[in-house]
Amino acid sequence: MLRILTQILIAASLLAAGGYGALLVVQGRPTAPERALPGPRPVPVESSEVRRGPVPRNIELQGTLAASRRFLVASEAGGRLAELYPGLRPGQLIPEGTLLLRVASEDLELQIEAQGTAIALATVRAEAAEAELARAGASLSLAEESLTLLRSEEARWKALVEGSGVEQARYDLARKQSLAAAGSVEEARARVEAGAASVTGAGLEVELGGEELTLLESRLARCAVRAPFDGRFVPLVSGGTPPEIGQVLAPGAPVGALVDVARLRLVAEVHEDDVAALALGAPASAAPLSRPGLVLEGRITAIGAEVRQITRSVVVEALFEGAVGLPSGTACAVTLCGAPLNEAIWLEERSIAYRSGGPVAYVLVEAYPEGTSRVEERRLVLAPGAYGGGRVVRAGLEAGVRVVSSSVQLVGDGALVRPIAAGGAEVPVEAPAPLQGGDQ
Repeated sequence: MLRILTQILIAASLLAAGGYGALLVVQGRPTAPERALPGPRPVPVESSEVRRGPVPRNIELQGTLAASRRFLVASEAGGRLAELYPGLRPGQLIPEGTLLLRVASEDLELQIEAQGTAIALATVRAEAAEAELARAGASLSLAEESLTLLRSEEARWKALVEGSGVEQARYDLARKQSLAAAGSVEEARARVEAGAASVTGAGLEVELGGEELTLLESRLARCAVRAPFDGRFVPLVSGGTPPEIGQVLAPGAPVGALVDVARLRLVAEVHEDDVAALALGAPASAAPLSRPGLVLEGRITAIGAEVRQITRSVVVEALFEGAVGLPSGTACAVTLCGAPLNEAIWLEERSIAYRSGGPVAYVLVEAYPEGTSRVEERRLVLAPGAYGGGRVVRAGLEAGVRVVSSSVQLVGDGALVRPIAAGGAEVPVEAPAPLQGGDQ
């Protein structure tokens, strides 16, 4: 019994000693310093000052460049194909004046030759008639002079017979001679009239022959088709082949087209709000999407006269020179240069965010220690169209404030930001001046 009590006491002493040692270990261990829970960190952003001034009004849109001129290659006179430009391959560059095709024209050539001979004969007859008319005119003049003299002689003998009783026979002879001369004059006049009629008829024959010859030559000219300008050939059917020599062509049936790709035309729709800034002759540029780095310079050549009711747009045409090698139908990004806006607020696209379907900007409104600032969200009213990579603000901002110009998607109303320079260095933050008046 005594032994059991002794063992219990020893066990209790050991337990007490172990608990006391554990307490000393716990109390003697160094404690970690208390740390505050981390708060929201300010977002590093770039900022820019909002200014009011002239804004270049460049209207940017997508469009298609088409050939400014298109000529159907077709023979107005049908017939057998006698000559064809070698190959006439799709896309082939053909100089102005080049013979594209010609149909057989032997019959026309024979008719033209015969008509030329007929005109030559009529010309000879006209010359002979004119010579005969000249001779008849000379004879008439002599006859009229002789008639004048004989009538004078008749009058003299008549007076002598009445005054002095000279023989009546001498007067009668003078009168007969006068009457004969009058008859000669009438005959000469008839020959002159006949000669004039012959000259007129021969001249009319020459004139009509010339008109017929002109008609035949025009028909002959229609047998040959020449390129009216420098252009590229486009087949009538994509992948089709040109006609062959000897093939019969119907009148006016096209075998393809010639397109002028040295001058490309753009027809685009511009919103009515932007049309007021455009003018005939204003500069325009086109950057083909398939040719990076290529920029074509052109001019506005036409502005529509009415606004389309559904799209509220106006058709605008621009012409671009020096586009050799660029196919018709090329898609491109187009910039139309309009008159600048005066005294407008312009904001870069990167400074604009879209919240709840509308554009907003974040203005630095209050400076805090350690280079931070609080921002305020401003709802914007933007003018339609882009202006040099930015937008024109009609309402929501005033000149002089600073707006967040980077990382706008990471910022919200009332957020803390830390302004930095473009290279990443921090910049001092100053509290902006208090607002005066409403948004402009």
